[in-house]
Amino acid sequence: MRRKNFAIPVKLWVLACTIIGISLTSDTMLTCIFTVAGFVYLGFQQNWRLLFSMVIFYIILMGLLYFIRFHEFHPVVFSEFYVLMFWNLTPVFFVSWDLITTPPGEFSAFLSRVHTPTSVILGLLVIFRFFPTMKSELKCVWLSMRNRGLTAPIQIVRHPMASCEYVLVPLLLRCLQIADQLSVSAVARGAERPGKRGSYYGKKVGIYDYIWLVLWFIVTVVFFSIGGVCI
Repeated sequence: MRRKNFAIPVKLWVLACTIIGISLTSDTMLTCIFTVAGFVYLGFQQNWRLLFSMVIFYIILMGLLYFIRFHEFHPVVFSEFYVLMFWNLTPVFFVSWDLITTPPGEFSAFLSRVHTPTSVILGLLVIFRFFPTMKSELKCVWLSMRNRGLTAPIQIVRHPMASCEYVLVPLLLRCLQIADQLSVSAVARGAERPGKRGSYYGKKVGIYDYIWLVLWFIVTVVFFSIGGVCI
C-alpha cells in the first residue's frame, strides 16, 4: 500500500512547532506529548517503517530512564545526560526525518511555488536526500561484501584497513556516479531554464492538511499549558 504524504507546509509547520516546544519547555519529561502526537502523525501517513523503529527506540529510552530514576542505574558506555537528551529530541528526530524523506518532486514543487531561487532548491534537495542515499549505498556495499565473505568479524579484526578500503572505495565511486547523474537529471528537467517551471508532483493542501495544521497547533498550546514556558 502506498503511503500517504502531507503537504510540505504541514510538515514544516509540525517541525517548527516541535522544535519551539522542545526548546522552550520547562518540563522536559512532558515532551512525550509531542512524541505520542508524532506517532499518530506518522500512522496517519502510513509511514509504518519509521513509526515502528521510533516506537522501539522510544521504549528502550523509557526503560533506561526508569532504571536510572528508580533503580540508580548508571550506564557504562554513555552518560545519563544522553538518555535524557535523546528522550527530549525524539519527536524532532522523526518529524524531521519524515520531512527529509519527502519525495524530491513534491519538495522542489513547493519551493518553486514560493519563488525560491533554483540554486537554493538544488542545494536543499541534495542535503535532504544525502542521508537516505548514503544509507542505501552503504547497504548495497555491505551486501556485496557479505556475498564475498568479507564481513566476518575475524576478517574485520585481522584486516581493519582493508575492510575500510572495501567500504570507502566503492562508496566514493558511487558518490561520483550519483553526482554526474544528478547533474544530467537537473539539466534534463530544466533547472537552467529561466522563468516559471511546472511540475508533475505538485501537491495541493487538502482538508486533512488543514486539520493537522490545527491539531498540531492545539497540541503545542496544550503542551505549553501543562508544562509551562522557560525563556
